[in-house]
Amino acid sequence: METPILMPSVDPAVHAGRLMRWLRREGDFVEAGEPVAEVAADRATMDVEAPHSGVLARILVEAGGLEIAVESVLGLIETGPAPHLRPRAEATPGQAEKASRTPISPRAKRLAHEAGFDPAGLTGSGPNGRIVESDIQAALVARGPALSAPRAEILSLKAVAQIPSPMYSRKSSPNSLLAPPQVHLEADCRLDALEAMREKLNEATRAENGPRISLVDCAVRAFALGLQREPRANIAHAGEGYVQARGSNVAVALAMDGARSAPALPMAETLSLAEIAAARAELIARASSETPEGSSLVANFGPLGVKRALPVLVAPWTSLLALGMAEERVVVVDGVPDVALVMSVTLTFDRRAIDEVAGAALLAAFKALIENPYGMLI
Repeated sequence: METPILMPSVDPAVHAGRLMRWLRREGDFVEAGEPVAEVAADRATMDVEAPHSGVLARILVEAGGLEIAVESVLGLIETGPAPHLRPRAEATPGQAEKASRTPISPRAKRLAHEAGFDPAGLTGSGPNGRIVESDIQAALVARGPALSAPRAEILSLKAVAQIPSPMYSRKSSPNSLLAPPQVHLEADCRLDALEAMREKLNEATRAENGPRISLVDCAVRAFALGLQREPRANIAHAGEGYVQARGSNVAVALAMDGARSAPALPMAETLSLAEIAAARAELIARASSETPEGSSLVANFGPLGVKRALPVLVAPWTSLLALGMAEERVVVVDGVPDVALVMSVTLTFDRRAIDEVAGAALLAAFKALIENPYGMLI
């Protein structure tokens, strides 16, 4: 007997949605309530859960973001008694038996599966010892070498595993080019106090032949500190799932001799403005096309004369801060017009990893640090 998997209503005001991806393949055994696909509407995403336990017999609609009417049949689950209705082949009988005795939520099970993590040995923090999503996230952070130990020294950049940057490399895999559901938030930042502080700092470093601190260096520092102040927005990819990052691993978009790259500064919140400037100069001098990944990205469009940018976000980043051109504008303070140096910034983030409240709080923290820049020297 075959049971249909139907397109759910993602938003009560919308009568169609987009099938973003299948989480299971034809022939996979699925349990009732287990996520099998991911769908999205304009303002929300959700999982499609298996209506019954059985085998995903047929996928009738391919993922790709096309509009699909609510209640349309996406696939079929074979639910009748049959010898092939058994746990997936990658689990041994002992593992399957142990897993069956471990209560676990569907979302936690999906995250563990996508990360290749066996949750059988975990003690759940949910009701009656049930393993929930936060338990899997904590376990992944604890085991992940890239997120487990702080690394504040500049030389540690060379020890980070290097990969081609999906956003800037033409060697990207097809899956990395699919944009996740994303949100754009904008803010205008006054730069008068920041520029005055930068001038003083650069006067001091000039006498010592130190690196010149740029506006981008300040933006990286403010963004890194903002991610620490709003940890709900400091999220990293883990396989096809997400975990909370311990450090602010901020990548910087660079253009060098016509090539583009985005090397990362691990634990950027531990670096001073001068150290960020020195690290960025080192990265430019290295001019490598193979770059560390990071979880957040800063891209400066100001030198190109762009006032505001709405770039598309792709993996491995879950958030992207786009800097616009700094220019003089008329602002009103206490009812009195004034001329100030202002820069528009746009925060783009992966809606599956970061919600709008966390994104807005991150952008507010960044704006507060840029406009009150001496907080970056603490």
